[in-house]
Amino acid sequence: MQIENTGSFIVSGGAPGMEKKQPPQKAAAKRERVRKTAHRAARGKFFAEYAASLRDRRKRALCVAVGAAVTLAGVTALGAYCTVGVDYYCGGELLCTVAAADDAAAIIEGAMARADKLGAPEPEIETAPKLALKSALVDGDEAIDAILEASPGLCRAYAVTVGGETLAAASTREEAEDALTAYVAKYRLNGSAVLSANVDIEEQIVQNSDVLSGDALVAALEEGDALAVINTVDLVERQTLPHETEEIADDSLYVGDSAVETEGSDGVIMMTNEQIYRNGELLSSAIVSSETAVEPVTEVVHVGTKPRNALVDGFSYPLSGRLSSGFGPRWGRTHRGIDLAVAMDTPVTAAAAGTVITAEYKPSYGNIVQIDHGYGIVTSYAHLDYIDVSVGQSVARGEVVAHSGSTGNSTGPHLHFEVINNGEYLNPLDYLI
Repeated sequence: MQIENTGSFIVSGGAPGMEKKQPPQKAAAKRERVRKTAHRAARGKFFAEYAASLRDRRKRALCVAVGAAVTLAGVTALGAYCTVGVDYYCGGELLCTVAAADDAAAIIEGAMARADKLGAPEPEIETAPKLALKSALVDGDEAIDAILEASPGLCRAYAVTVGGETLAAASTREEAEDALTAYVAKYRLNGSAVLSANVDIEEQIVQNSDVLSGDALVAALEEGDALAVINTVDLVERQTLPHETEEIADDSLYVGDSAVETEGSDGVIMMTNEQIYRNGELLSSAIVSSETAVEPVTEVVHVGTKPRNALVDGFSYPLSGRLSSGFGPRWGRTHRGIDLAVAMDTPVTAAAAGTVITAEYKPSYGNIVQIDHGYGIVTSYAHLDYIDVSVGQSVARGEVVAHSGSTGNSTGPHLHFEVINNGEYLNPLDYLI
């Protein structure tokens, strides 16, 4: 076979002398195909040299993506399932594939910025264009996560977040959920237990050291004020509802005396005390409701208004002695009091409070003291050795008013004691207490 170099294309033929000239139209079409092929080859070489000239890794990635897009732009549509993509590699391992239309430089820049913020070294990323299935492509955020996951010291974990703030991270979603459950259980009281804020569990790239488990994960959730366990406890307390007392004036009873007509009784009230706790610490306590379980019964009491007197209250013994003569008939006449035999000069005291109306000597009684107790009631103390009070003097029950003796008509030292009610002599023994 003979080969002829035409300077612009190659013509191949048969045996010598058997060459055939091609029609002008076919020759022109062939020359155009050769020209386009040479042009594409020259253009690919230009972009390869241009990419090699870039020193910065991130700019090189951008150029590769742009070169890939330009190089493959002429590829005819391969259907609805394929598109031009860019593979991202780290250490020879394929991380992800992104559409060539995405900004490769921006993706890598974003990944490096995130790595710096997480305190991790920047991974070495390489890119290469290819024809890819659309279903295999990831978006920019997913590509950044894939690049970060290739960085030493970083990993994919499940972060517990509140309002976008990461509180803790676990290896699995189940561990994160179990930690939240354990946190609530730790501070559960009688009543409801809820978290103080809305919690999300998000898949994130974090430092390896931030991934916790068990008690350490629960402790991380407790730190700070972002999240707490709130308990609302309703305590039902039984309290006494005191009864009231109704007093009715009664002139049939003496002042100071009373009589119960209706026995009173206390009621019962059930109080609901709402207590709110934050991580076991009491924040507030308030009565939110009350209900009367037992109604109280009002006590009705009759209160005496009748004035009191010494006869009602009784008299105290004016001294301690032997009863030597009682009240009543004696020696053919009425003995109007009682006689208490005692030694000379024994102190004599007032049988009740009152005012001294007599303090003198009388032939029959000898030295005598009389005390007015009001309401026409008078007591007499006779045969005294000497008197210690004077007329008009107020005395109290039990106060010394004289000393015993044997003055007047007396057969020996003793005290003659009388009780007189509006001129009527009464038996003192009926009123001494």
